[in-house]
Amino acid sequence: MTLLFPWCLLFFLTIQAQRSLLRRCWQLLQIPLTLPRRLTIPMVEDSRWSRFFAVASVTLSPTLLAAIWNSDDGQDLASDTQLYMLAGTVGIILGILAFSTTKVEQPPSRFLFPWVAGGFIMSIAWFYIIANELVAALVALGEILEFDPAILGLTVLAWGNSMGDLVSNLALACSSSGNDGVQIAISGCYAGPMFNTLIGLGLSFLLTSWRSYPSAFEIPTDPTLFYTLGFLYATLLWALIVLPASRMRPNKGFGIGLFLLYGSFLSLRLAHVIGGIWLPGLRPYSEASLGS
Repeated sequence: MTLLFPWCLLFFLTIQAQRSLLRRCWQLLQIPLTLPRRLTIPMVEDSRWSRFFAVASVTLSPTLLAAIWNSDDGQDLASDTQLYMLAGTVGIILGILAFSTTKVEQPPSRFLFPWVAGGFIMSIAWFYIIANELVAALVALGEILEFDPAILGLTVLAWGNSMGDLVSNLALACSSSGNDGVQIAISGCYAGPMFNTLIGLGLSFLLTSWRSYPSAFEIPTDPTLFYTLGFLYATLLWALIVLPASRMRPNKGFGIGLFLLYGSFLSLRLAHVIGGIWLPGLRPYSEASLGS
C-alpha cells in the first residue's frame, strides 16, 4: 500500500492538471464569443460587476447598433461615416457619464433603469446578430448537403428558435408550484408567439417602411402563409373548444390534438417541399424555386 500511494497520488494530480488544462483551453475558446458581448452589454449585477466593462459597454454599444443599422441597408459596414461619428460621439458621452457616476467596488444603486434598459436593448441586438448568422449557416449547410432551405427552416430553425420556450415552459409545468406553474406555462405558450407577431412584425414593418420612405414597401407574396395561418387558427379553435369543455383543465386529449395538428402541418409542408403532393393555389416547390 505504501508503494501504491505515491502512484495513485501522481495519477490523481495528473488527472486534475489535465482537467485544469482542458478547462483553460475551453475558456480560451469562449473568449471570442463572450468578450464582445461583455464589452457591449451593460450589466449591473453584484456578482458580475466590473466598472471597466460597464464603461466600455456604454461606450461601444452605440457603435454596434450603428453597424447593425448600416448592415441592414445592404451597404458596407464602413460606408456611412456620419452615422459612425454620431454613434461614437454618443458613446463617448455615455462613457464619461458612466465613469463619473459609478464606483469600482459596487454597481450603481441609483438610476438603474437606463442600465437595465440598455442591457435589454443590447441583448436583443445580439439575439438579432446570432439569428442572422444562424440563418446564414443553415443556408450554407443546405447548399453544401444539397438540402432544400425550406426543409431546414421548417425543422432545424423552427425547433431551435422554440427550444428556449419549450424548456422554460416544461420546467414551469413540471415544477413544484402546482397549478400556478401550469398556468404560467400555458400563458407563456400563447403570450410568446403573440409578442413575436405583434411587436416583432410590427417593429420590423415600421423600420422597413421608414427606411424605404417615400417609396412604398411591398410585402412579398407567399401563398404558403395562408396554410400556416389556417393551421394556427385551427390550433386556437381547438384550444377554445376543448379548454372550456374541460373546465379549463388541460388533459391528454388536448395535448394529443395539438400534436396531431402540428404533425399534420409539418407533414403537409414537407410533402409539398419535396414534391410529394400538390396543394391548391401553390406551385410545386421545384418550379417555385426555379421561378424565383
